[in-house]
Amino acid sequence: MLRFLKSNTSQLSDQQLLERYVRSEDLEFLSKLYERYVELVFGLCLKYLENEASAEDAVMEIYEELGPKLLKHEVKNFKSWLYVFSRNHCLMKIRSKKKEPRLEFDPNLMQSLEDLHPITENGQENENIHALKDCLEELPEEQKNCIKWFYYEDRSYKEIAEEEDLPLGKVRSFIQNGRRNIKNCVEKKTIKNESKG
Repeated sequence: MLRFLKSNTSQLSDQQLLERYVRSEDLEFLSKLYERYVELVFGLCLKYLENEASAEDAVMEIYEELGPKLLKHEVKNFKSWLYVFSRNHCLMKIRSKKKEPRLEFDPNLMQSLEDLHPITENGQENENIHALKDCLEELPEEQKNCIKWFYYEDRSYKEIAEEEDLPLGKVRSFIQNGRRNIKNCVEKKTIKNESKG
């Protein structure tokens, strides 16, 4: 019977899909429901975040958060509720980005390796860039891989998650922790070098 219901999900209304999801907690009903509005959500995220990769990541994050939220809240009009929920998610991202301290390195430091210009006039490698490379190599494997994909290959969280076969939340966590570890490591090496000089 359940298989029959699932095979006919395209004929169900939003409310019917929602009720079935809440009753069974079967993600197939939720994904079918979200699928109907994924373009709308993407368009909304793109409008607020002004970046395609960030919008893609937000679409995935919203889907991840949807399941638990829908089990807690009684939703009468899914489309309207999803619109407000998605908009709030984007506004929160913008707000937290403003609060989040960016890595205060030399502007070159987090660009791709090809864009770095590590050779100074006297042929010596720039100390900060050298420290960055060392610190990157010292990271735990998962953090190192995610940082390389994100900064050097310009991949989105979603692409990295697929490439590394990791949940999206893990990728985000590895990048955030990796950035923090690199920042601390570079600062330590810089202080050490200054004390030598």
